[in-house]
Amino acid sequence: ESRVNASQGRYSRAVLSARFAEAALPDLKTIDMRRAPPARGGFLSPVLLGQMRQTLEKKEQSLLFLNRRGYAPLTLCRVCGHRFGCPVCSAWLVEHRFRGQLVCHHCGHNERRPEACPECGTLDHLVACGPGVERIAEEVVAHFPDARTIVLSSDLMGGVRRLRLELEAIANGEADIVIGTQLVAKGHNFPNMTLVGVVDADLGLANGDPRAAERTFQLLSQVTGRAGRTGKKSLGLLQTFQPDHPVMRAIVSGDAEAFYEREITERERAALPPFGRLAGVIVSAATRAEAEGHARGLRRAAPQASDLFVLGPAEAPLSLIGGRHRFRLLIQGERRADMQGFIRTMLAEGPKIRGSVRVQVDIDPQSFL
Repeated sequence: ESRVNASQGRYSRAVLSARFAEAALPDLKTIDMRRAPPARGGFLSPVLLGQMRQTLEKKEQSLLFLNRRGYAPLTLCRVCGHRFGCPVCSAWLVEHRFRGQLVCHHCGHNERRPEACPECGTLDHLVACGPGVERIAEEVVAHFPDARTIVLSSDLMGGVRRLRLELEAIANGEADIVIGTQLVAKGHNFPNMTLVGVVDADLGLANGDPRAAERTFQLLSQVTGRAGRTGKKSLGLLQTFQPDHPVMRAIVSGDAEAFYEREITERERAALPPFGRLAGVIVSAATRAEAEGHARGLRRAAPQASDLFVLGPAEAPLSLIGGRHRFRLLIQGERRADMQGFIRTMLAEGPKIRGSVRVQVDIDPQSFL
């Protein structure tokens, strides 16, 4: 949206054509995980591990980026298949092994990680599925036991003070390998960092957000930009199962202009922002029936308009948060359509809010969960 607004004169655009002190950008390459898979039980490709070993030998720093907190996003029982979910959200509990807890990242619910399955009672058969930064740190220590390793995540104990001290330690060369979440993606200068490895470059693409490609491109560009900031030869490696995806090709080629031209063309064809308007209406209630009934009532009350139409209602991707059931309507229309007037009429003509029902309106939503 900002790029189009700048081209139309609404914003002024400042182009930074080079890095500070003319430092060269890192060489960027993809690692096709279908052809260079990690060892059984691991998540780091032999190609990435080999480059990390070379970086250590040169006494330079490596950064491994994974935008997923904790140890693993899912814990299940290998005997009965029980999955640990949040009791008040439609989300799995994330294991935080450093704290010995299973945590919901949506409502904050947490519980101690048990030794036995609560469903079948079997001991020592709970297995962590998928990686978080804590699990990647465990794998790194197994491969490089003598390397000085730091994990940076907003979950770590000690708060802002500890984070500041650890960032200073990295900048001063007191760490060899850094494993971090989005916290390390931008705004930091690590003079001796020459290798950045993105553990799961596909992660941000796996949702229904129309801005997913742009956000992934921006995030991966920012995190790989942590390498070679003082002019040393540097490398960025993206582990992906989709090396031919337009986002991966754009990052490796370094052709941001071509990426944005393609993205703008697709948005314009689909009448998505900034060429159209979106509004989300989220109805929540203590029971599913209340939420669905109110959402359907709003849909029936929507006025007729040639330049606006309503999609839904449908259960939200996160259909339960904090014990409240959620349904979404999505309103899409032309750029000059009277979106606010349309929504005001729909809310006024629709069912009155009663009991536990709550209605939230989100103009040009940034989240579709």
